Amino acid sequence: MSIVALGYENNNNKNKHMKNSILLVFTFCILTVQAQEFKTTEKYALANERSTGQEEEGSALIDVMVSSDTSNPVATIKIDELELFEGIQITVLPNPGLEKITEILKVTVEYAACCSGTQTYYFLVSDEQEFTELPLLENVYCDTTLADTHYIFPSQEFGREGTVLQAELHYTEKYTIKDIKVLQSFVWNDDDFDYEDAITANER
Repeated sequence: MSIVALGYENNNNKNKHMKNSILLVFTFCILTVQAQEFKTTEKYALANERSTGQEEEGSALIDVMVSSDTSNPVATIKIDELELFEGIQITVLPNPGLEKITEILKVTVEYAACCSGTQTYYFLVSDEQEFTELPLLENVYCDTTLADTHYIFPSQEFGREGTVLQAELHYTEKYTIKDIKVLQSFVWNDDDFDYEDAITANER
């Protein structure tokens, strides 16, 4: 995994290290089991770190850019609580199995408090370098957490043709996938989504 900390340093303590370990276990599980096709990349970069203004002290804005063209940001990520901010992870999923989409860009912002947490942004990248953002996903990881939410794409395990699934993954105590509950389906039609509510459970 490639974590970009952007120069922020937080005070370390035993609780924080424990929560970070919980988050890393879940991240490793998802990268190797559910989303093994997501890979670290240097194609995208973070830049233009800046304050959001005195009215929101302790927050910041960070641009996500294509490394070869920094003139036009792909997205701007807001860091709400700098004192809890741990880092940002950028990965891509090549050939996700959606028409005219070459890859999925995933940007994960990590926080550490009494429990660890993530805010994950997903972008569909078209063959014309246009970016379509999916709704933000947020997860919290505590000592007893055995479930989290992700998007699953057609080329991945449990994927569905022409469809992006928003799914809640349930794990065993050894962090292998126990079952999956599909919360919502997004049917991709070249350049747009049809939304479906589809709550089902898929036993592995």
